[in-house]
Amino acid sequence: MNELLKIDNLKKYFPVNIGSISRKKIVNLKAVDGVSFYLNQGEILALVGESGSGKSTTAYTIMGLYKPTEGKILFKGMDISIEAIKRPLSLKKEIQTVFQDPGTSLNPQRTVKQILELPLKVHRIVAKEKLNEKIEELLGTVELSADYMFKYPRMIGGGERQLVAIARALATNPSLVILDEPTSALDVSIQAKIINMLLKLQRDFNLSYLFITHDLSLIRNVATRVGIMYLGKIYEIAPTQDFFSKPLHPYTQMLLSSIPVISNEERELKPKKITSTGEIPSPVNVPPGCGFHPRCPFKLENCLRENPQPVEVTPGHFVRCFLYKN
Repeated sequence: MNELLKIDNLKKYFPVNIGSISRKKIVNLKAVDGVSFYLNQGEILALVGESGSGKSTTAYTIMGLYKPTEGKILFKGMDISIEAIKRPLSLKKEIQTVFQDPGTSLNPQRTVKQILELPLKVHRIVAKEKLNEKIEELLGTVELSADYMFKYPRMIGGGERQLVAIARALATNPSLVILDEPTSALDVSIQAKIINMLLKLQRDFNLSYLFITHDLSLIRNVATRVGIMYLGKIYEIAPTQDFFSKPLHPYTQMLLSSIPVISNEERELKPKKITSTGEIPSPVNVPPGCGFHPRCPFKLENCLRENPQPVEVTPGHFVRCFLYKN
């Protein structure tokens, strides 16, 4: 398969002030701390994690909203580790985003027609006299009728707004679409429709998705591969089938064991219930050694002192844990 995106030891730190006014101290909040992965053309890679794990910051850094503190972002072999404002139009055309809340990502003062024609004009996708025709085509692609062109976002439902946001992302014929929790702001009844639409479009246009989510159950039948993030690091990444059937890291097992199930078949696939203590630590004050060791029931002596490096246990299945050795 052709490698489309490669992330190499990506770090994004934010300086923050801590302490009292008289004893103020600047420290680094390590939102992303040494993340590496790849995404092939036509693949769907899901990055999953609790709030504060760094998954969205990883996505925003790839988008160019943040400049990396360290590391490289390679797109089609080209280093794009710079802010979006400095990226060429040809690159911006290839990487598009669907944000979490279409209510805030769509301009409420513009009609759907104005929203969709902007990227078409900026990237000169079609001639001026063919704009309406192209907009109708985009709306049809996401199964919305042409009369939506003349509506404002406030006049349509949340699911329809997200379909407009998806149509906007497709307007430039991108290679990579970053999906930042695209269904979490929608009613449950609408989520399935949006997911099915995204999967259909991915097949029809051979799109690659970087899917950011906190919902493990959602991506079981969606992703090609799954990565689990914790405290700015990827702790496990594997093909989806291996990830759900053979979870290796205690944190992954803990998350999977907490997913509600409704059938005996699903119950049999769940790992044994793992009890952990506490909550995810602050990325301002990351524990020494393995970041998960304060919550891990299987921690070893060196987990308290050393930071484990990723180990490939089976082909394509990497885990950051001292329980597994090369």
